[in-house]
Amino acid sequence: MSTQLQNRNIILGVSGGIAAYKACALCRLLVTHGAKVKVVMTKAATQLVAPATFAALSGEKVHADLFDSPEEISHITLGAHADLLVIAPSTANTIAKLAAGLADDMLSATALAAACPIVVVPAMNTRMYHNAATQDNIATLIRRGIYVLKPAQGDLACGEEGEGRMPEPEDIFEFICALLGHPRLGYDGRTLLPPPTAPLEIGQTKLLPRAFGAGSKILITAGPTVEALDPVRFLSNRSSGKMGYALAAAARERGAEVVLISGPVAELTPPGVTRVDVKTAQEMLQAVESYLPGTQIVIGCAAVSDYRAAQISSEKISKGSEDELTLHLIKNPDIIAAVGRRESERPYTVGFAAETQFGPEHARLKLEQKHLDLIVLNDVSAEDSGIESDFNEVTVFDAQGEVAHLSKQSKRVIADQLIELIFRAAALYRNQG
Repeated sequence: MSTQLQNRNIILGVSGGIAAYKACALCRLLVTHGAKVKVVMTKAATQLVAPATFAALSGEKVHADLFDSPEEISHITLGAHADLLVIAPSTANTIAKLAAGLADDMLSATALAAACPIVVVPAMNTRMYHNAATQDNIATLIRRGIYVLKPAQGDLACGEEGEGRMPEPEDIFEFICALLGHPRLGYDGRTLLPPPTAPLEIGQTKLLPRAFGAGSKILITAGPTVEALDPVRFLSNRSSGKMGYALAAAARERGAEVVLISGPVAELTPPGVTRVDVKTAQEMLQAVESYLPGTQIVIGCAAVSDYRAAQISSEKISKGSEDELTLHLIKNPDIIAAVGRRESERPYTVGFAAETQFGPEHARLKLEQKHLDLIVLNDVSAEDSGIESDFNEVTVFDAQGEVAHLSKQSKRVIADQLIELIFRAAALYRNQG
């Protein structure tokens, strides 16, 4: 079963388009994968698919009449406890009702009272879909934060061909899984999803529209670097790479092309991410320079060793009789500074500052000295947060000062919020440039 759907309460709205029969397959997919589905139909939809069909598929009562359960006011209680409302198919008439805020049937009333995210899946004749009134209504829904999927191209029930087909149930199902699989937690603990700014294409960016990250080329460094002293010993640090890998996963899920340049870690490569393994700071710098052309955003999350041995011993350094051992160390290259100081084809550049004291002051200084656009400060001295932990708490700065503070949460949740912030800031940066 899909973990995103397990025990999720989903309302499946079905309006009176010929594609209503496809909603049966979607209902079955959702139920099979663990969701609790309650179907709400318009009167027109009941003329195309019998409510008994959806009742059998969902195992729940089907709602098609505003007054079917006056004792519990169904259109209020349904939306109050739902994780998601999906209207598939959604006719031009239903879209118009949603845009106007009408509540003259069970489906429109449920949608108006719903306290959960809403996904609308248009299905209609091409001319009806492209009619200015329908497009204005869709724009209104999107502006209000409702997710509107783009219809598919192909043969239509009227015998014409063009844009207006309801996407296949399997594609809608995958979109629902993606949407529920990556929630944002709001200040009051409720799940909040960023509103779209354009109709979403199936599988394009999952949560964010194309303008924010999808199709961009992103380079992320992660993990520690390792600097040999002799064939046995080395200099390194405790970085686990978890933050960098979480950032890579979050960026890829939004449709970005992600290159992850990683020091030695035990983390699994996120699906769809190109991973480049390195050991030393010099190897990491070479890899960054190799993959830099065409990159729009660079995020330096790696914990790069500040120093390396001036001379690596070819033999194991013996303990000897001395009580002290002096190592001659030289500075490693500052990788993120090398990117930030580029004079041509410079990407939007984000650095990380791991500090134990004077964090804000040190972060702002590094932002300026390394010519960064953003810097992410995390206090690595905090208990159960930062290095090696699954949790983090960070503050983001730009040249004007503090941009955001993200309180202690899992690194995956922090990564989702950071990537969204970075993508939006980078888009604004490119527009101003």
